[in-house]
Amino acid sequence: MAPSAVIASWLAAAAAVPAVLVGAAGGQGLGTVLVGGRWIGICVPWDKQPWGLVNQPVLNFASTPSAAAYWLGGSAVVLGVAVSLMPATVRVRSLAGQLAAVQLAFAAAVVGLLWQPGLDPTSSHVARWLAFRGLPPELRWLAAAVGAAVAVPIVLRLVALARITRFALRRSRRLGLVVLHLVPVPLGWAAVSTTVRGSVPVEACVVAVVPFVVALLTAWFGFPPAATHAVSGIRPRAAVVLAVIALTFAGLAMAVGRPLPGGRTAAVQWARGSSFNNIRPWMVPLRAPWLGPVGTPSSR
Repeated sequence: MAPSAVIASWLAAAAAVPAVLVGAAGGQGLGTVLVGGRWIGICVPWDKQPWGLVNQPVLNFASTPSAAAYWLGGSAVVLGVAVSLMPATVRVRSLAGQLAAVQLAFAAAVVGLLWQPGLDPTSSHVARWLAFRGLPPELRWLAAAVGAAVAVPIVLRLVALARITRFALRRSRRLGLVVLHLVPVPLGWAAVSTTVRGSVPVEACVVAVVPFVVALLTAWFGFPPAATHAVSGIRPRAAVVLAVIALTFAGLAMAVGRPLPGGRTAAVQWARGSSFNNIRPWMVPLRAPWLGPVGTPSSR
């Protein structure tokens, strides 16, 4: 809970949120490529779910069974990040690296898996896939249970790191760790999303609060052993690197998702759209120079 550790953690979280959203859009683009489409751009709205801009292989692509890779690719990517980071980084030797892993996993679980899709509850990618498959729309709420389960090992890792230097952690200090490290940046992003949206997204608030509650309960009851390997402290170079990464991803979030007048959103397009693209009317893609001064392709 030293100031240097908290600042490094917040910088890592500030980079993790846009990184997760860009990764979700990339998951949709790559999922489309796997089933014969083409990934042509990206749009990461602050008040909507991320979109990978794609050329769909056929007109009715969205309703076909192979479109599962398109509708669920983003969720699969963020869930993979949230689940795999804790075991993959268990032997990282720097505190900055450990905190970055914690923040990236938590951002994937809360912002990528729950908050952002919850902004479009009935038209989210998962909800659309459920509708096309004839499945109950309420199944989308299972994401909250998954996010809650993922939060448990993240909090245990955070507490285990704190126990390296302070073996006896009272419950109040464990709760303080969660509140200090894991709450500010996701809560700040939720405030930004709500402000841009212009109304409180009820479903997003409900589903996103679940992993926070589970995180606090884990800190209250959980008392893992201290991390068994040496972890170096926060060095100035590490803090600078985290700050540069955070600023880079902040710039990326501005380029591919900033709100524009008239309720529109910025996007980036690097390949030509076909007749069967998914570019929405509210997206304003910045076209790569090699595409020439051609108007935005029609949306399907």
